[in-house]
Amino acid sequence: MEIIEPIGHHELLLVIVQLTVLLFVARVLGETFSSIGQPAVVGELLAGVLLGPSLLGFVAPGVYESLFVVSESQFHLLEIISWLGLIMLLLVTGLETDIDLVISKGKTAVFLSLGGILVPFATGFALGWFLPSEFIVSADHRLVFSLFIATAMSISAIPVIAKILLELDVIRRDIGQLILAAGMVDDTIGWILLATVAGLARTGVADLGSAAVTIFSVLVFLGAAFTIGRRLIAETIRWVDNAIGSDIALLSTVMVFALAAGALTQYMGLEAILGAFVVGVLVGQVKRFTFQVRHVFETMTLAIFAPLFFAIAGLRMDLATLADPLVFGVGLVVLAVACVGKFGGIMGVSGLAGLSKWEGITIGGGMNARGAMEIIVATIGLGLGILTTSMYSIIVMVAIVTSLMAPAIMRWSIPKIEMGEAERQRIERERYLEDSFVNNLNRVLLPTRGTVDTQYAARLISPLLRNLQADLDLLCVTPSAESGRTHRGVRGRLGRLVARIGGRSETGTDSGTDELEYRSDSDEIDRVFSSVERRLGPIAGETRRLVRESDGSPAESILETATGGYDLVVLGERTLERSPSRPLFSQTVDRVVQETPCPAMVVSTSDAVKQDPTSIDDPIDRILLPTIGTQTSRHAAEVAFTIALEERALVEIVHVVASHRSDDRFVRRTPRSHELDVGDRIVDREAELGRQLGAKVVTTVTVSDDPGEELVDIADRTDADVVVMGSNTRPMTQRAFFGPNVEYVLTNAPCPVVVLSSP
Repeated sequence: MEIIEPIGHHELLLVIVQLTVLLFVARVLGETFSSIGQPAVVGELLAGVLLGPSLLGFVAPGVYESLFVVSESQFHLLEIISWLGLIMLLLVTGLETDIDLVISKGKTAVFLSLGGILVPFATGFALGWFLPSEFIVSADHRLVFSLFIATAMSISAIPVIAKILLELDVIRRDIGQLILAAGMVDDTIGWILLATVAGLARTGVADLGSAAVTIFSVLVFLGAAFTIGRRLIAETIRWVDNAIGSDIALLSTVMVFALAAGALTQYMGLEAILGAFVVGVLVGQVKRFTFQVRHVFETMTLAIFAPLFFAIAGLRMDLATLADPLVFGVGLVVLAVACVGKFGGIMGVSGLAGLSKWEGITIGGGMNARGAMEIIVATIGLGLGILTTSMYSIIVMVAIVTSLMAPAIMRWSIPKIEMGEAERQRIERERYLEDSFVNNLNRVLLPTRGTVDTQYAARLISPLLRNLQADLDLLCVTPSAESGRTHRGVRGRLGRLVARIGGRSETGTDSGTDELEYRSDSDEIDRVFSSVERRLGPIAGETRRLVRESDGSPAESILETATGGYDLVVLGERTLERSPSRPLFSQTVDRVVQETPCPAMVVSTSDAVKQDPTSIDDPIDRILLPTIGTQTSRHAAEVAFTIALEERALVEIVHVVASHRSDDRFVRRTPRSHELDVGDRIVDREAELGRQLGAKVVTTVTVSDDPGEELVDIADRTDADVVVMGSNTRPMTQRAFFGPNVEYVLTNAPCPVVVLSSP
């Protein structure tokens, strides 16, 4: 076996220096343009031109030659980095693409794309047919040359457009998504045209078979991607998150998918960027790839790889060739035809598509950017012997100039596009979802012993997780085999101890300690899980059964399991008698609440539910939501609104203003009117969120000497079905303490109570 020698010392040094210079200049120019109100992509595009023969080669030819006048194999090292940046940029573009919104605007996007293809293609073909023969490699190839110019005029640059939209912060707006959708259709048609023209150049005859194969390949790939690929990507990301739970692992997984899909589309005769873009779209629909992980990937791409891609793309251009008057004149004509053709085509159909004048200008300005896509087309034409060096430089110049024009046009026109109410609500909802507590639940842990309390907890989890792509793990803790032998006695080897995760027995006896009951090794554990699963019903994510053996307290196993990347631990537990020194819950639940690394939700059932377990399935018509305006109260509000939406329940948002005691001399009294105004603002803020999510809400602000007692009275008067509260645990003696008002409601409410606690 022949051993491949590593890259030479000088070659490695040179590529590192090249990347250093390119990234430094690209970022400096990018930040410079950002500081004057222009997108950074403009400066990054210019970096390659300035470092190429146009400026550096003219001012310091020795430096330029030592850096960039290298062998083809050496320059290919840079091109590999460039393609990696291009793939990552298209992946980011896919992540930001709302496929449902694009589909809803599909007809308009196709209409715009046809206008942006047909008119530039016709004007480009006419231009190529009448250009002077000096710009054609062979007069016999006039037809091929004209078709190639037409294709070059029709193409748009999705990476440049995407980066401009990202930097202008409009990629999530309807106009941004419409530009992306039209651009993708435009480019797909453009690559098919390019394949046809390239086949014609190679064979000298119109290769319609090649075009048909290309179209078929695109349809096959997209069909497989959005069926088999969608499921494969979703299941793999979920498995990686469950098994590893690392952001690094998720990023690596997504990048592997992008590279694999890029390799597949390249093998099929398509472009690697198509595969990367489609993977981005599919990953963007997987909830496990959270906004935080996405932000990390976007930051890495836009800070390092995208600037390198844009800078490397401009290195091939030589402005010196444009100094010739004829070449310069033809270049201006080509630029004019390119802009008029694209703008004319878009503006011509925008009115027919029901778009405003400013929307047409914005879309025309965005799709007029050719960027590196046209540079790639020009490179292919040069390699196939279709273009002369002068014509190559003209096409590259058109690509750069149109890319510089696009952000200026879009920055000028976008503010003039009025945002509709539906679009505004969609964007506000998306911004809320980025920081939403409920929407970012990916993994939930429910320790269970099969009691009424955990069954009711499962009954509340069901509407909470019904439409979320969140996985639910049911956990049963059992003593280890060694521990179990000391307790089996006459029950022999078939018996097994299942650890109770609470301190109240099935008959309701308070013990305050963890009890152990003899249960069958498999049948009883299955009964525990089945009793909870019956209350769950269907949820969007997966439900798993976990059994953990423990030599000590069940709390140890629950806490150890909770460290595995869970976003919420749900505990079903009745409260014990209220006492300042005794735990409010059993020792196990009390410890889990105190030490859990993630938020905990404790569900405490009422005596009525305990006496009649069949009432667990009763509909929830009214939810009481006390709030004090804290972040935890906000999270509890999200839980209440989500349950209310699924149950079609009414949420009453309550804020209780505590009365001042007459003998409280150490407290500075705030005017009652001011406290009531603050209370109104608090409940109105939560009510606005509820209405935004679509829930039915009413608000109440009241005054009481004892807020906890007032909340219990309100729950009793309004016949509330459940109370949902948010509270942070507070250090007090050796037990979890939620505060006197929350604990009073927990122990005295006539209905089940849910307390969401953040660590």
